[in-house]
Amino acid sequence: MEQTTGPYPPSVPTPEPAFVTGLAYGVLAVLGVVLGVVESFQFSWEVAGVPVAAIVLSLVNLAVFRAAGWAMASRLGAVMPAVPWLIVLVVLSARRPEGDLVVTGTAAGYVYMFGGAVAALIAIVRTRSARPWMLTGAPRPPGAR
Repeated sequence: MEQTTGPYPPSVPTPEPAFVTGLAYGVLAVLGVVLGVVESFQFSWEVAGVPVAAIVLSLVNLAVFRAAGWAMASRLGAVMPAVPWLIVLVVLSARRPEGDLVVTGTAAGYVYMFGGAVAALIAIVRTRSARPWMLTGAPRPPGAR
């Protein structure tokens, strides 16, 4: 009888942790693109002149970016959906040669743009990394959490 080293039988290859982590970051980036495209076409709903959809979408962005950072246990997890969302937002808010644009310069547009950017910033700053000094390899400074 063969001994196995883990829950997988010898014939089944074990997934590489780096591949799975990279795949998760890729999924988060695609999620950021999807959020940016869908939200850019839905931000302008108003109730009595109040840009309710823009406010709600900013809160949704905050929740998604925070959840991504929490799930990946790193700030990079919060950055991965936020950066593609911001790139899509910039592209869709730029005026085309025909004069068309998706994200307009209205009150709802500004609430959506700045609210989402602030939500991304808050999510990135407030996410606690499992290894905060991973990139530099430097020891933690005294008094750091």
